[in-house]
Amino acid sequence: MLILISPDLCRHIILTQDEEALGLLESWSARGDEIMLSAITYAELVAGALNTANKEKHMNLVKAFCERLDAIVPWDEKAVDQYTEIQMQALAKGTFTNMNNAMLVAHAISLDAMLLCMNKLTFAEIEGVKLFELKESY
Repeated sequence: MLILISPDLCRHIILTQDEEALGLLESWSARGDEIMLSAITYAELVAGALNTANKEKHMNLVKAFCERLDAIVPWDEKAVDQYTEIQMQALAKGTFTNMNNAMLVAHAISLDAMLLCMNKLTFAEIEGVKLFELKESY
């Protein structure tokens, strides 16, 4: 199975070096799952690192985290089409959808990937995504 990691979980792991979360990801990888980042998540991590007082330190943390993953998946036409569908559905319902969340969910749906996150409510307004919520208590 392809697993995309959400920005909130990435930040949690990068900042805390949470051994249980890392161990879970490693066990999934060992069983053959592909643990990846969407280009959307990578962009958020880089922007966050560059918005700190110690840009070099935080960029090194982001790079070290990404080196442990299988890949950073590029944003492609299929993801764009899925994103457009999500936004059109939101407009038809008269609701607002956070653009980055919609883009990440669209990417996960377009890849038939599971989205691993810290809080399912972040993505609750968007239908059709396979979510797995990683709790700090595991």
